[in-house]
Amino acid sequence: MKKIFFISLVLAIIATTSCKESLTEVPKDFYTPENSYTTKPQFESALANIYLSVRTGIYCAPTAIGERSVDLLGIDIDLADCGTNSAASKLQLFNWSTMNADNSFVSKWWTQFYSWISQANAIIDRADQPTAVWASAADKNAIVGEAKFLRAFAYHFMANMWGGVPLVLHETKAPKFDYVRATQAEIFQQCKADLTEAVKYMPTIDQLKGGRAPREAAYQLLSEINISMKDYQGAIDAATAVINNGKSSLMTTKFGPWASFKFAGYTHR
Repeated sequence: MKKIFFISLVLAIIATTSCKESLTEVPKDFYTPENSYTTKPQFESALANIYLSVRTGIYCAPTAIGERSVDLLGIDIDLADCGTNSAASKLQLFNWSTMNADNSFVSKWWTQFYSWISQANAIIDRADQPTAVWASAADKNAIVGEAKFLRAFAYHFMANMWGGVPLVLHETKAPKFDYVRATQAEIFQQCKADLTEAVKYMPTIDQLKGGRAPREAAYQLLSEINISMKDYQGAIDAATAVINNGKSSLMTTKFGPWASFKFAGYTHR
């Protein structure tokens, strides 16, 4: 009986020790938040994921009406077609008076915007961690500048939709329930600060292959933000930086398959 007890005790100690050791993992063949932001390609992959979500969420996601996403067209797109005769669907997509907190479209937008902001914050914060290895300060500044552009891209939508919203500028690593709503002016000011940094360091349009926002996009968004802040000279200066940079120019003629289209009045199904 004593022998059985002794063996059971030994097995229990071994099991307990093994359990404690198994809880301490050192990942060597899969990514974790701690080892996913250490090199420039990894940071670029994180940026690419935000771009993928933006394209999918705003421009390319299939909708319930069988068309591509038209969530953010708004009521100023006079020729928008939601692809259905349903009055309810038209109201959901284009009548802002129905956009309250219970509306599924509103909930989706809110979640998407803060998802992009959260991912951008992770990139910005982790770029300064000791584990991040940068070949040069220019590489780091370009990545951080692009992340700040994407953060401003999300916040400018939110400020125009809801006015003031919670302003989150750092990676959220633990549950938080005491968010405070910033004013619309504070959101615009943060967007301007982010974009002012972005236009210093982001690659220009001729330095990118495509699929990523160039510095010119940051200038264009900065121009919009300055208009919202009634800084009209700042808006002119930001737009001029794009128009006169020698890499892009104003469109003066129509192009594409609808170049010859002429509006002949509204039609009703």
